[in-house]
Parts: sequence; C-alpha cells; structure tokens
Amino acid sequence: MADIFLSFFLDNLTQLLSQEVNLLLDVEAEVNSLIDQLKLILCFLRDNEGKRNEQGIVSEWMSQLEEAAHEAEDAIDNYYVHVAHERGQHFATKLITIFGKVIARHEVGKKIEDVNTRINGILGNKDKFSIQIPETGDQVAMVERPRRLPIEEADVVGFDDKAAAIIKQLTGGEPSLDVVPIVGMGGIGKTTLARKVYNDPIVKDHFDCRVWVYVTQEYRERELLHAIIKCAMVLTDEMKEMDNDELRSNLYKYLRGTRYLIVLDDVWKTKFWDDLNEIFPNNRHGSRIIITTRINEVALYTKPSNPPHNMHFLSKEESWELFSKKVFGAGRFPQELKELGQKIAGQCGGLPLAIVVLAGVLSKKEKTKHIWLRVSNSVSSHLNRETEQCRDILALSYKNLPRHLKSCFLYFGVFPEDFEIPAKQLIRLWLAEGIVQQKDRQTVEDTADDYLEELIDRNLIQVAKKTSDGGVKACRIHDLLRDLCISIAEQEKFLKVLGYANSSCQSKSRRLGIHSNNLNCISSYPAAANLRSFLCFRLDEGRLSLNHWKLIYKRFTLLKVLDLWAVIVDTIPTDIEKLIHLRYLRLKSHTPQSLPLSICNLWNLETLEVVAPFIGRPKIGIWKMPQLRHLQFHGQAVVLQEPPPRMRKERDGCLCNLHTLTSISPDSCTEGVLSKLPNLITLEINGDLEKHMDQAFPNIARLNCLKSLKLVRDRRCDYMKSIPDCVVFPSNLTKLTLSETQLSEDPMGKLGQLPNLEVLRLTNSACVDRDLYCSHGFPRLQVLKLKNLSIRTWEVSRGAMPSLRSVVIKRCGNLKNLPSALQHMTSLQELELWGPSVSVANQATDIQKNQGNNQIKLLIYQPDAR
Repeated sequence: MADIFLSFFLDNLTQLLSQEVNLLLDVEAEVNSLIDQLKLILCFLRDNEGKRNEQGIVSEWMSQLEEAAHEAEDAIDNYYVHVAHERGQHFATKLITIFGKVIARHEVGKKIEDVNTRINGILGNKDKFSIQIPETGDQVAMVERPRRLPIEEADVVGFDDKAAAIIKQLTGGEPSLDVVPIVGMGGIGKTTLARKVYNDPIVKDHFDCRVWVYVTQEYRERELLHAIIKCAMVLTDEMKEMDNDELRSNLYKYLRGTRYLIVLDDVWKTKFWDDLNEIFPNNRHGSRIIITTRINEVALYTKPSNPPHNMHFLSKEESWELFSKKVFGAGRFPQELKELGQKIAGQCGGLPLAIVVLAGVLSKKEKTKHIWLRVSNSVSSHLNRETEQCRDILALSYKNLPRHLKSCFLYFGVFPEDFEIPAKQLIRLWLAEGIVQQKDRQTVEDTADDYLEELIDRNLIQVAKKTSDGGVKACRIHDLLRDLCISIAEQEKFLKVLGYANSSCQSKSRRLGIHSNNLNCISSYPAAANLRSFLCFRLDEGRLSLNHWKLIYKRFTLLKVLDLWAVIVDTIPTDIEKLIHLRYLRLKSHTPQSLPLSICNLWNLETLEVVAPFIGRPKIGIWKMPQLRHLQFHGQAVVLQEPPPRMRKERDGCLCNLHTLTSISPDSCTEGVLSKLPNLITLEINGDLEKHMDQAFPNIARLNCLKSLKLVRDRRCDYMKSIPDCVVFPSNLTKLTLSETQLSEDPMGKLGQLPNLEVLRLTNSACVDRDLYCSHGFPRLQVLKLKNLSIRTWEVSRGAMPSLRSVVIKRCGNLKNLPSALQHMTSLQELELWGPSVSVANQATDIQKNQGNNQIKLLIYQPDAR
C-alpha cells in the first residue's frame, strides 16, 4: 500500500525540482539521491506486494522502509512551508530572515542526508540479519468483467419464509401499535431482511408513512429525531432551531394521524427504547416498528410478550446458492469447480456477509482449480459461527485486494459507523490524499469512480443511494468491515479514529478522524508533523474558536485535508493561508462570515466548500489557485471578480482544472470570468436571473464541457417571465435544473430542443403556467422530475421523449392528469408519485396495467406521507 503514497510523493517531488528552480538550492544533490533511493524502495514494495506476513522480522523491516519514506516527505514538506512563508513577507522582513533561510536550507539538507543514511542502513540490515522475503507462488491473475449491479433484496437467499411471516405481522393483526424485533449476530442478514420487507410492494401500499433510520452504538437523540423527521415529513429551518422536546411533540402529532412503519436499524441498548419509545403514538391505525439488534436482551425489552424473529445461519444449500449467485450472477457455474466451490461456501459457516465477501474475492480471480484451492486453503478450517472468526474471511478479502484498492478501502474507516458517505465527497478525499493513480485516456475522477465500483463489485461496500442516471450517489460500509478497516489502518499507521470509547491521542497515524464531541484532542494531540488529514464527524454544537485555529496552525502545519463540516466555525481567519499544503477544505458556520481574501493563497487547494451566511456578497479572486477542481459555496451566491489586467492574456490565470462551481451570482458570468474556466462541468447560478440573463447566457453557451447546469432565482428578485429566444444552452448539456424561476410561459418547447439533455428537473415554482405541453423534442431525455409546481395539465405528444426512463412527480397537487402517451413509451421503467390526486393515481395504475406489471415500477406515496 505504501507504494501508492511513494509514487504520488515522487511525482510531486520531481515536479517540484523542475518548477521551483531556487526552492531547493544547495540541497538539490541530496534530493536527487533521495529520489533514487525512493525509486528503489518503490520497485521493491511493488515486486513484493502481498509477501509481508502480519508479524515477524519481515513485517518490521518493510515497515521501517515505509517510515523512512514518510520521513523524507515530512522533511521536504516542512521546508516547503518555510519557503512559502518567506514569499509572503515584506521586503524588509525578508532581508532580516535571509540568514534564517540559509539555516533552513542547511537543516533540510541535513535531514535528507539523515534519511538517506537511514535507508542505506535499513537496506543493509536485510543481508545482516538474513531477512528472506517469503515466496507466495505465482501472482494471481485478476479477471476484469463487466460491471454488474449488486443483488437486490428480492434476490437474496434464505429469507423468504421469514420475510413472509414479518409481512403478515406488519399488515395484519390488531390495530394497536406493534413492535417486530429481528435479532442475530453481525453479518447474518438482519438489515437485508428488514430492507426486503420494507421495500415489499404490499408493505409500501399498506402504510401511509415509512421511515428508516440507522441507530448505531453511539446514537444521539437529536440526530435521530432529525433523521426520523426528514424521512417522515420535512425538516424545516424552524425545526432545526427547536429543542428536543419540541421536536418530539411535532413528530408525535404528525405520526398520530398516519399509519406508519418505522425501521430502527442496529439498536444496541435498552436505554434507546426508554429514550424514544414515547414519540411513537399508539394510534390504533395498525402502525408498526421494526427493530434490528444483535442483542437478545434488547429485542425482548422492546417486545417482552412474544419471541423475536431470530436469524439463522444459512444451510449448506442456501450458502451454495448465495455463493454461486455472487460469483457468477445468472451465469452457469463450471462443473469442474462446483465441488470446490461448495467447500469454500461451507467454510463460511452459513454467515451471509462472509459468503458474499469471499465470493467477491473469487469473482475477480481466474476460474481455475489451482487458484480456488489456494483461496480455500487460506480460509481457516476451524471456522465457527462467532463474529471474531468471521474476521478471518473478511481479512482475506483485504489481502486479496489489488494494491491500488487497499488504501481506498482503508479510508472508509475514517467515517462513523453506519455513515452515509456521499460518493463525490469520498472521491475528492481520495484525490486530495493522492491514493488514486490516473489511468491513460481517463480523468482521475473517472479512475476513482472505477475504484469505488470495483469495491462495490467485490461486495465490500454497499450502495446507499443512486443518482438519477443510475450511478452511485452515496455508499456505506458494513460495521464488521469497518472494524476491519480501522484495525488494519491503525496497525499500519494509516489512520486513527477517536470516538467516545477511544479518546487516546497518542498516535503516529497520518490521518485523524474525530467521532465524538471532544475538540480537546486539538490541544492534547502531540505536535504532529506527520499528520496530513484531520476530519471531524458528529460534533453536536461543537465550536472551533480562534484558539483552536492557532493550535491547528502550530501543531498540524502539513495538513492536506481539513474537514470541519461537523463543527461550527466562529470565524474563518486570515491566517488560514498558513496551511499551504491543503488540498481539501470544508468549513461550516452559522454566523455571518466575511470570507478572507487570503484563502486564495492556498495554491495547492483542489476542493473548497463553505457553508455560511456571508456578510454582503463576498467578492473573491480565485486566479492564484491553479489546482482548484471543486469550488462550492452554500448560503449565498458569491461574486467572482475578473482576473486582474496582468492575467487577462489567453493562458494567464486560466483555471483549467476547475470542474465544479456552485453557486455564483449571474453578474459573475462575464466573458472575462467564464473564458478562464474552459473545462467547467457543473455550474450553479443563483440570483437575479431576469436582470442578467441576456448578458450571462452567451458566455455560458461557450462552456463546451458543461454537462450540468442549475439556475436558481433569488426570491428577492423579479420573476423570469420566459426563457428568452437569445438564450442558447451549451450543446453538451446533459442535466438541467430550474428552481424558483416562476416562468409564466411554458418552457418545454425550448428545452425540448436540447439535443443531449438526459435529466430535467423543474422544482419549487420553476414555472407558474398551468399547462406543460411537450409536442416534440427531448430526444435523449431519460429522467424528468417535477416538484412543487402548480401545473394542472401535462401533455406529451406521441414521439416526444422517446428515451424517457423515469418520471418523478412530487407535491404537484393540482395536476389533474398524466399524459396518455406514457402508456405507449416502451422505454418507461419507473413512475414515482408523491401526494397525487385520486385521478392521477388511478391513471398511473392504468398505465402500469397496460404496459404489463413487469414493465413499469410504480411507486405511489400518499399525500401526507412526507
């Protein structure tokens, strides 16, 4: 795994030598010698990938090599900080510190010389102590195969009888509130069974309101209340300011009028039921609560009158069925591997998670007896049915990962238990950390997407949400696999997690994840030149003061990743520019902020995301940030200043790497600004669209790489009457969102002319015309979402929207009909309605019947479901 870091570091160091001619003056020879040494280590680690055992002299020797490489990085990065600070000083100060610069160069030269000496000593120890690198046989060939979707709940094995019994309990019986506990060890399929029942069409039709929340060991009541309200109703800004008692009261009143189903997944303590059971009214409407837990005491505590549904281990036949599905999908299992495959499936002890993960390992290997026999021999023959023994199989899945995926997999350990991880955030973190190696003819983001899909394909990561076009929007990791990540990562000093039960700050790890409300770790953590990433999660009302900032500058000077999304930042100080190695920065504040101009001196920054109610309309210049890839502001649109005159030449100040920009004001969309963003892919514009449309859109139209555009009208500004004839959208646009625009003329005629549009969202009074008419066009449109509109009629002519796959209509209560053309669309796969009128709901059912039950997936949520 260290070879990934080394490759990234060598590339950066070589680039530094070529671009910064004077930076390493007087130490260039030492640096070149170091590069030669590190290249040898890199080749060695790659050649011996997978040959390190977990204990013994070989493991220690290879760890020393890795530590020496990290020391080299620390030395170079510390010197880079020193030089960068000098560049920002006034001339008089520079004269005073010239002597200091000479000393600093001498110190970095001495440090690099020491690292070279240490590496020579470590390499010499191999012969001195007769260290032999164990042979592991021929390298196992990895077989690439087409990406396949994970098995859906309907296709899982061994749960049919139990699912049928639970569905009967949910939809029948007494009208009083009933609790349905599901109990079993980790990895046995409790959540899978609950999800299968939760998504069953009979259950969906039976309940007005369905809620799914993950509880975890370290739950917080306020967090859970917010999660339940988000699922059941709408979490308004007013509710966010309520105390817990007010939230409880509002939720109770809402649930009292509905037939609800609540799933509380992964409950660990009886105290949880004591804390929250009173918010679930016994309204005698037939409401139900499903609880999944590993602890029998918890199950009996919530439902003492009846035994819970105990999960059983899969039989040999069921184990084999699940294993073969996961390895070959719908394909035929080779007869010559069947006996060996059945043996391997049996070695998993009937534990579904172990079966699925081990199948993921074999799905990527050559289908030969030789390879499969080696895997079988690697699995302990003494496996029993205890959770700890399952870790042997999970650890095998990690061992068999190709080296480029190991760091990516371990990175999941930094996130809290059952955390829903946004795919975009994860990929941006991977890129900032340098653990993704770009493939030829592919962007580094596309390579990272492939990495995530491969981890999903290996059954190590679960898809939590999908994008409208079927991609991965969010993912999560099973808690047993997360435990494995943390165990390996801490052993290899890859990362350290500080939670409620683990608050020790003594660590040499290069990444630190905070999973508690304790910010004292900033002051108690030892000054850490080795720390590169600092990420905070679940800090209820935690505040980052100026004193905290000063400690960060002092102790963590080499940070590349700083994620303070879970902390309330009182102020964004000017001195943030001292963290010059930052590649990834996320900040959030509840108080009005003035964004410091010094933030633009972070010239290595790739991702900057800020949530804050800014003072006025902040004007920023980003033209000194050439590495910037994603720039996002939430709270108020910012004004981008045009580059200064000296940078207005064709190539000067061009941000060729910038892909995401949200959200900026319409008056920022000048030729001088947008011409410097030639590779922009995603753009959000928020403000007075009516006033600036004519001037802005000719410049937007020239963004040839733009694929996603969102237009939001500031509510304080005039309505947009129509989309003017002069407006020309970029030709490659695939996603378009209009929100709050209040168009009084039907926009569908103009929007239908977009040749490559695949996703169209009209939300929050995007148009106030009572009629939408699609007479032609939309040749590639696949997804149409209409939300919070006052439309009454919607018509589509035959032949329009020939590629339409999904239609979502949410809170359009005035809509009286669905287009009859929908029943003739052979491409239509999904129709989702939230709060439809009776006539629209009936029409949707008729459309489904006309197409055949298997053609269209119909989802209808009752008017008060959310």
